[in-house]
Amino acid sequence: MNESQESSQSSRLQPPPADDATVISGGDSASVRSGSSALRAPALPPSRTASTEIGRILAGTMLGPYRLDEFIGGGGMGAVFRALDTTLDRIVAVKVLARHDSEDEETLRRFRNEAQSAARLDHENIGRVHAVGSEGDWHFIVFEFIEGTNIRDLVREQGAFDPARVIDIAIQVADALEHASQREIVHRDIKPSNIVITPAGRARIVDMGLARLHQMAGDADLTVSGVTLGTFDYISPEQARDPRVADVRSDLYSLGCTMFYMFTGRPPFAEGTMVQKLLQHQQAEPPAVDELRPEVPRRLAAIVARLMEKNPLDRYQRPAVLAADLLACAEAEALQLAHARSLPLPMPIERPVSAPLPWLVPTLLLAALVAGLWLRSMADRRRIEPIGRVAPTSSSADPGVASAAAEPAARMVTSGAGLVAALAAIEDGGVVEIDHDGGLEVASLTVGGRRVTIQSAAGRQPVLRVRPAIDGSGVRLEGGELTLRGLALHLEPDAAAVDAAPSERSLFRVAGGRLVCEDVVLRMPGDPRRRTVEAGVAAFVRVAGPVSPGVAVLLTGTRAAGDADLLAVAVTGGGRVEFRWLGGAIVTPRRLLSLEGSQTVTMVDCVLENLVAACGAGVAACLDSPASPLPVRLSSTASACRFVVTDPSRPFVEQAGIGSPQDYADALVWQDHQGRYEGGAVFRRIDGAAERIDLPFGDATLPLLHTAVTGQAPQPLEWAGWKN
Repeated sequence: MNESQESSQSSRLQPPPADDATVISGGDSASVRSGSSALRAPALPPSRTASTEIGRILAGTMLGPYRLDEFIGGGGMGAVFRALDTTLDRIVAVKVLARHDSEDEETLRRFRNEAQSAARLDHENIGRVHAVGSEGDWHFIVFEFIEGTNIRDLVREQGAFDPARVIDIAIQVADALEHASQREIVHRDIKPSNIVITPAGRARIVDMGLARLHQMAGDADLTVSGVTLGTFDYISPEQARDPRVADVRSDLYSLGCTMFYMFTGRPPFAEGTMVQKLLQHQQAEPPAVDELRPEVPRRLAAIVARLMEKNPLDRYQRPAVLAADLLACAEAEALQLAHARSLPLPMPIERPVSAPLPWLVPTLLLAALVAGLWLRSMADRRRIEPIGRVAPTSSSADPGVASAAAEPAARMVTSGAGLVAALAAIEDGGVVEIDHDGGLEVASLTVGGRRVTIQSAAGRQPVLRVRPAIDGSGVRLEGGELTLRGLALHLEPDAAAVDAAPSERSLFRVAGGRLVCEDVVLRMPGDPRRRTVEAGVAAFVRVAGPVSPGVAVLLTGTRAAGDADLLAVAVTGGGRVEFRWLGGAIVTPRRLLSLEGSQTVTMVDCVLENLVAACGAGVAACLDSPASPLPVRLSSTASACRFVVTDPSRPFVEQAGIGSPQDYADALVWQDHQGRYEGGAVFRRIDGAAERIDLPFGDATLPLLHTAVTGQAPQPLEWAGWKN
């Protein structure tokens, strides 16, 4: 062997860069050796075996029917070879497990299980698994060999990507993650070097379903080569604390970090040791992409920021919702995608892999479910440090306020009569406690630009009867954050106002900011169980006016009843509305969601969990018109919900206006997990300019649990705080 050959061979066996533990890519492989020169794999050496040593030992040998022609990379899990499947005469990639993993029976068992699970995946954006096997002491898995270059190397060679290219790749990865999550497979190691771009421009995820093994390999020794600093550049906060709790939202966090890398050429937290990086993922805010790259649209930068939220509940909950947002962003910004695609008609509907639980479920399991939902909702709440009550002062301007001093206070206690004064005096982040049981007459309230909490005092159950303002609203939120906790809120218009039926009567009118209701009972005028709907447009929460960059409505353990839509959206100038309801119920002759079109794109991202919605007129309606021609883009994910539509002529989901069927198909994603639908036969209705299409439950892409018989609806009279 001459000097140049030795240099070439030596360079091929050098360990890959730190974050390349799972690379299965390449386009400049050496020519395949002849089959006659291949020997059977030798026995496993007795010492701990690194990937480069495995590459030296096994290159040119046979493992089962696979001839290992060239070592192309590896890490703590083992070595990866370009190989020939002599049975089918095709090129494959073979990953051979390292010795320190091969000696661990639990790791081997998980290795086989993960490989078998990954083999069930069949998606154009996922590197496929062909087989898993062993020979002698060697354990291996066989992948599809992907010609191409990973994103890390592309960015190093070509520089940061433009927005259209980032969106194009991110949509493909989101599609792949959606496919995998439906089959309960989580990657756990999404990063630039694990996404290969083929010569045709397709994004392919490699090592799908096997990254859990990398975490296991590092549990005992965080210094082994498979657990490198590169991995921690893209790891989610919860996965760093406990890899076992990682779910698809952890992969979405890592995808957000990967998008950051594509835009900037570096990870969001590039400096520091492993521990420092982990702490930054837990605590520090990443730089804004549009500040580092001003040409990145603000809307796209907001998507990246949302992906990298610390709390999983604040991220996208499903990859399909992310893909829909990215498509809408590309459309709004007039970006041309190389691999554009639209959402199919009928819309995609998810179903759980496992069968529904039997009716006779032990009470203990039900209690555990409720406790789990409560704990999850607690994680979504903004923490307010406990502050003692401020002592009353003799100069208080309002006798109903126990601490309305000249300076703003962090916590105030009021009997209710001084609520307006307390809200005016409370400081940003402050808490107003209502020390009262039963009904209280309250004038309309306005909150803006601050974070304020109104809650019941310990052991109290106040019921606020709010008189609406002239625009028909009881509480106005104009930016900032308003949290209501442990109380009831009624809209109580006078007799003249009821007769007039104001066209926009609402309990809340939100023009910006974040509305949070925790353990709250909401009541609107009118009989919630009547068969006909009163005149006018009424809503518990109305989002109206310009809402840029967006608003959020977050309900936990909240119950609502009355003659009103729960959420009505009619905004100008587009924007985003995030609606989340975790645990609760609504009873109304109207709808859960009533969404109007606009002149520019409006996004509504809806997450419903453990909700009972008894709605006479249907669950959701998206309506556009010549004045507001663009249909709202609704992405909804429902988990363990029960939807009841009492009017058999009404569909559960309706889209109507001047658009075409494809317009409406692109504008709606509805996903369901273990839901139940009771009432009329039509699940979705499209009533556009050209034709009307009714999609019955039997024609849905995947079956929904539906019965035409409606069961017992929630009884508002039994709710504490409903009658007072």
